[in-house]
Amino acid sequence: MNTNNSVPSLLVSKGEIVSASYNDPIIASYRDNPLIEALPPILSEEEAMIHLSIYPRYSEEERSLPNHLRLHLVQNALQFIEPLPIHLDLEQRFSRMIRAGYQARNPLTADFWRNFQERIDVLRPEGVAKIHLRSTATGFTIIGISGIGKTTAIEAILRLYPQVIIHSHYRDRNFTLKQIVWLKLDCPFDGSIKGLCLNFFQAVDDLLETEYYTKYTRGKQTVDELIPYMARVASLHCIGVLVIDEIQHLNEAKSGGYRKMLNFFVQLVNTIGIPVVLVGTYKAMSILSGEFRQTRRGTGQGDLVWDRMAEDEVWELFIESLWRYQYVKKPCVPNSDLSHALYEVTQGITDFAVKVYMLAQIRAIATGKEIITASIIRSVAKDSLRMAQPILIALKTGDLRLLQGIEDIHPIDINTFLEEAKASTKIVGKINSSLTISKNRLHHDIDFDAEVQNVDSNSSVRDLVEKNQSIPNVNKIDTKQKSKQNSKKINNNTSLMEIVYLGKKQGIAAYESLKLKGYILHSDEYFL
Repeated sequence: MNTNNSVPSLLVSKGEIVSASYNDPIIASYRDNPLIEALPPILSEEEAMIHLSIYPRYSEEERSLPNHLRLHLVQNALQFIEPLPIHLDLEQRFSRMIRAGYQARNPLTADFWRNFQERIDVLRPEGVAKIHLRSTATGFTIIGISGIGKTTAIEAILRLYPQVIIHSHYRDRNFTLKQIVWLKLDCPFDGSIKGLCLNFFQAVDDLLETEYYTKYTRGKQTVDELIPYMARVASLHCIGVLVIDEIQHLNEAKSGGYRKMLNFFVQLVNTIGIPVVLVGTYKAMSILSGEFRQTRRGTGQGDLVWDRMAEDEVWELFIESLWRYQYVKKPCVPNSDLSHALYEVTQGITDFAVKVYMLAQIRAIATGKEIITASIIRSVAKDSLRMAQPILIALKTGDLRLLQGIEDIHPIDINTFLEEAKASTKIVGKINSSLTISKNRLHHDIDFDAEVQNVDSNSSVRDLVEKNQSIPNVNKIDTKQKSKQNSKKINNNTSLMEIVYLGKKQGIAAYESLKLKGYILHSDEYFL
């Protein structure tokens, strides 16, 4: 049992731990190897699509729920996953890579144990292979924009496999082994090999309840001492694939440090026989396309540049699937205008597209419009994607050099917009509940029906309200404005209920009426 309680878990989401159950892998070269036979069956594309898809529960009846409940339901879109061609391509790559890596690591053969220590010794500074060490492992890199869905897709694919398989018997013979099929780690922020080794030991201890971290980190161990230990643990537990995410952190390593780490990954593939997948943003492209790729020319999987979605039939498929999750009262069918508007403001970045779609619904609910429109999509994108403008511009212009120099995309803060929406719906709700009283009192002073009819159709609610400056204040709210500029827009002689009522006569939602009069401001208006 792991008694090192001071070491936090590095595994945000763990895979399954199962007892071995052996199946015929169909392919002859995969037979008679318990590491491969214990894996799930190889999936067809149709089966992969079914297993990878995630469709949150949805009911049309939920569209009639109160606003505050629908604001919660809108977030279901974050859980939605529609398998696209690139997901199926990745699933096949991992399927081939894991099984191919196990072909030369069959623990039932004499060669596996005879060469076990030899492979580890090669990783020592003075290590030289005395014999030719066969490896069937391959590895590849995945480079793409932050927010495109790399990590989500990889984790979904890895979850198709149990993370740990516990072996006890194989074909009527004792066979004891805790096989780690996959292990995913983030590259340390300082890009150090020592940090990666320590993270590795912690992750394995967390999975298997072992004490490798305590055993191998006593005293001040050097990197040269930690690397063979890491290789030993990886070999003992027959790791099927090691995924290193956020590899762009190598750029922060000290001079020459990234070369040493990349060389270490190559040795894991070629010497220990463990497939390694490196995942990162465009910031890592210059390093990986030079140093690492040249050392791995023989790999069979091929590196993958995960580009944003093009505005084509795949994008349309994605939009149709996403559009299922509508919680506005006036659902609409996605059309070319809506699809193009969402693509234009997000440039095909999956994370942005989903969140802007969510925010469009939130604004539609908060303003009372209750329908998703192209103008709402562009409006929320303008408010929420300010920090991402440099990378969106680089994508529009196709400037890869600029992409390599840009830091990671700043994520959209959904919670901020949700809180704003809740606040506005609460205010509008209170105002609407008082409109009946307001209308009765207002009609004593002025005939609003006649007044509205006399207003030109192109006039705004602002013009209408300013025209009726003499309307008595029914329920005046004392609003303290921190922005001097916006405080000038507010007319203290006109109440909120009057503004909303006049706006409704014009077919303008309460939210927009109040915004026109300066009562609703964006949160950053209050920043000093």
